[in-house]
Amino acid sequence: MVKRFAGMVVAMTAFGAAPLASADEWIPLQDGKSLAGWKTAERPESWVVEDGVFVSRGERSHLFYVGKVGKHDFRNFEFQAEVMTSPGSNSGIYAHTKWQGPGWPEAGYELQVINSNPPAEKMGGYVEYKMTGSIYAVRNHWQAPVADNDWFTYRIRVVGKTIQTFINGTLVCEYAEPLNAFRPDDKKGRLLGSGTFALQAHDPGSIVKYRNMKVKILPRDATPPAGLVPIADAELDRLVTQASNDNIPLIDVGLSPPDSGSEAFWSDARRYGVLPLSIQQIPNIAGSVAVLVDRDRGPDVELLKSLKAKGYRVAFSSGGATSFDEAQLKRRLQAINDAGLGWKDFWVPGKP
Repeated sequence: MVKRFAGMVVAMTAFGAAPLASADEWIPLQDGKSLAGWKTAERPESWVVEDGVFVSRGERSHLFYVGKVGKHDFRNFEFQAEVMTSPGSNSGIYAHTKWQGPGWPEAGYELQVINSNPPAEKMGGYVEYKMTGSIYAVRNHWQAPVADNDWFTYRIRVVGKTIQTFINGTLVCEYAEPLNAFRPDDKKGRLLGSGTFALQAHDPGSIVKYRNMKVKILPRDATPPAGLVPIADAELDRLVTQASNDNIPLIDVGLSPPDSGSEAFWSDARRYGVLPLSIQQIPNIAGSVAVLVDRDRGPDVELLKSLKAKGYRVAFSSGGATSFDEAQLKRRLQAINDAGLGWKDFWVPGKP
């Protein structure tokens, strides 16, 4: 059932000798017939080439670019690939990473590839909210921007300490890395500097295809995107990053731009990793769900604990606000931590 509480509303509803290249030239990273220039440290059987396409199909394996382009060490660049996922498949593209032995790559950023979740019972109940285009566990996008079984274009742009992901030309996630950026203990190497690319074979049930991979090497003095700067409040940046790492979907019900063309609003949304939803965008909610309005004061931690204990899922609302409030977002994230909420405790449209 859906209850009402004081201070809350219930919602209604990306080979041969290395050529010299100009800054606007795309250089292929595949020869169209083999894995030349790419190498894995474990389970090479997880990768095959079919009609010039790289196909991941098998146990965990990471395929690193070790070819001659850029001496496989890239700083400022644009990377582009055409990608196709099968239903429930998980993969990723790493940037600024380093060749290493078996295991999950420790250096650089993973740019997520997953457009649908496998059945939750096959994942021990886990539901992934870091979907395609996410700067994995740093700035997430909980909605899949494309469908399975269709080729889509994944572009990654890194300049200085900034990283952006584009899916079919649309900017999905972006991040400006601050000095002394917070990272969880298992992701200390997730930092920008320079490095190579890697592709991820995640598990035997995941079949993901990559073709037409190419890179554009940008000048060392290339200018980062205007306006893309780190969050000044180090604690807020830590809280956002920790929530992203913990798979918590940052959704705001009732926060909307002042007008449809408000790029500053959507830039802030990407910067904070928060996806706004208007009431009109929300379907009828089935089950026990409560949306807390915290525009004027922080969420009540004891109430959050009570809702969790009773099995309610929660979401938050800025109650019709048309801009982001850093202090409000910080209070919200602190309350989530203090109440011990995890990803299972949040309502997400269209997710189980």
